[in-house]
Amino acid sequence: MDSSLRIKKIREKMAAEGVKVFLITHSSNVDYATGFDGIHDEEDPHAVIITPDKAFFLTDSRYIEVATKQAATSEYEVICTTAVLADEVAHNIKDLGEKACAIEGGISHRAFCAYEKKCSPVELVVADGWVEKIRYQKSDEEIERIAAAQAVTDKAFAHICSFIKEGMTEREIAVELEYAMKRLGADRIAFETIVASGPNGSLPHCVPGDRKACRGDFITMDFGAEVAGYKSDMTRTVAVIEISDEKKKIYDTVFAANAAGSAAVQAGVSGKDVDSAARQVIEDAGFGKFFGHGLGHGVGLDIHEGPNASPRSVDVLKAGDIITIEPGIYLAGDCGVRIEDLVEVREGGARIFTQSPHELVFVG
Repeated sequence: MDSSLRIKKIREKMAAEGVKVFLITHSSNVDYATGFDGIHDEEDPHAVIITPDKAFFLTDSRYIEVATKQAATSEYEVICTTAVLADEVAHNIKDLGEKACAIEGGISHRAFCAYEKKCSPVELVVADGWVEKIRYQKSDEEIERIAAAQAVTDKAFAHICSFIKEGMTEREIAVELEYAMKRLGADRIAFETIVASGPNGSLPHCVPGDRKACRGDFITMDFGAEVAGYKSDMTRTVAVIEISDEKKKIYDTVFAANAAGSAAVQAGVSGKDVDSAARQVIEDAGFGKFFGHGLGHGVGLDIHEGPNASPRSVDVLKAGDIITIEPGIYLAGDCGVRIEDLVEVREGGARIFTQSPHELVFVG
């Protein structure tokens, strides 16, 4: 992916803030700035230093071949580190001869203190959210990658619906779902798969266990694929063989809330208002106190990024944002339902990537 435009945006932000050196260490921000999409087998093993006229990508020998191929452009000098990364970063920053360097927020206090000590006498200034906010609006190529990841996820859902049988455990279903995504083209899963059956459905982040699916249960599955560094995220709730009228009412309410949330999405609308559109449907049906989380979040290089759609959101949606619409109702000790779509914000409304059925699917 072309990193030149991304560096241009970062440099524009630096200029606006009066900063001449910017240090990036968070893995997703490094990937965004450089186009690198190799595996990170430890926390943040790379670093990027950007100035108004130079850019350096520092990595070690394990990644140098991939980094040179993917990130080496007219903009970047790729440096193979032979010592501790922080030591090499500090050496290169000091060589630039500036009095201050911006460092992105979100790093641990320990990491900040280490960089602060090693970079002295250069002053470190925290630059919170600079790259993350630039990442909100996706390019056409990024959108294509997200759409490809979602297409894999949709295919995996179609497979799992024919696979699930009464008596299967949550763990068995999760394993098959993850295998299906990889078999269908995912580079890796986007996050730890959630499968929650029966009363476990009231746990939005249930860890799949040994509970067996029973007749009359809901099974909620929250899962996603990663393709070329970009992620998808979807949730569907299915019913095992049959369902009670009360549970069908819960499902239909969440279905309607999902549709209302998606219909409210367009450039210029606040995340708070999108959340409200879906939440009002659930409240009007008498289930308001059983929907406790926000309606949605951004998805891209990270499975959770901005912008957000929630009662506390201060974000205004812009064309090119990718967000989830995921209302839910959770009744402790009984059941849960969540229906989640991945959508692109456009000027006139939303493009819905998720193609799996919204109507209740019966399995088993």
